[in-house]
Amino acid sequence: MPRFLPPGRPQGTPSGRAGIAIGLVVAAEGGLVAAVAFGAGTLWPLWGAVSVFAAWALLLLAPLSAARSYGYREPDGDERARLEHAWRYVQQHAGVSGYRVVIVESDGLNACRPSARTVAVTSHSARSLPPGHLAAVLAHELGHLQGWRAVPAFVHAQVTLPNRTLRWALRTAWAPIGPMWKRAVEWHRPIGFLGVFLLAAVATVVTALVAVPAALAHAASLGARVLSAGGEARADAAAVRMGFGADLVAAVEHRIEHQRDGLPLSLVRRAQGLRRRLG
Repeated sequence: MPRFLPPGRPQGTPSGRAGIAIGLVVAAEGGLVAAVAFGAGTLWPLWGAVSVFAAWALLLLAPLSAARSYGYREPDGDERARLEHAWRYVQQHAGVSGYRVVIVESDGLNACRPSARTVAVTSHSARSLPPGHLAAVLAHELGHLQGWRAVPAFVHAQVTLPNRTLRWALRTAWAPIGPMWKRAVEWHRPIGFLGVFLLAAVATVVTALVAVPAALAHAASLGARVLSAGGEARADAAAVRMGFGADLVAAVEHRIEHQRDGLPLSLVRRAQGLRRRLG
């Protein structure tokens, strides 16, 4: 289906709105953090304020841990070949460039939103979607990060990445204990059980240190999920404005038809919303 699109800006010309929007969010966070740090400093001189600013610095740097937290990777040879043309086409229609495309191992249609200049696509979409449908899904993912829509993505990364990182730390701390126990049973040597004891002690210390921050991060992540509930609809609207609406609704409906675990009501509602936007 031909797409009739406005010419847009030349490729590589940034709109600037995303950077301004994120800058305003950081400035607002800075004011709030300064107020909290002042209060903490009165209760715990010096270190109270330092701890508040250190926590905020970690939140600002949270997207740097996206590769570990989300588990994304660079496209392999076949994926890169399929993505290259579709991604160039999407960027030309959006009038942007400079975004990095990464792969998230998932059999879903849409991926997460790791960071401001990174567009993620699922391995299922990259390997199996026809070129037009793949371009539409990429346009949807780009729609999360353009203009003022970059603000929810930025805040979502700040809020959810600490949760993922702390959960990864807990899993990593406890993961070696099971295999080490099996080896200790096979060896029938005290040194093996001593190793299990030491690993369990380290994991317990890590859990004690991480448990409260992990619980708070999990609660914040649940709150972010509620606040970002409309993010998919806004990204779909952006993809429609780019001219990829027909292919996107076709990709969503194809996913509905081939869903193995019952009728996905969220996708059904999404397809209905896309069809309403397309008129």
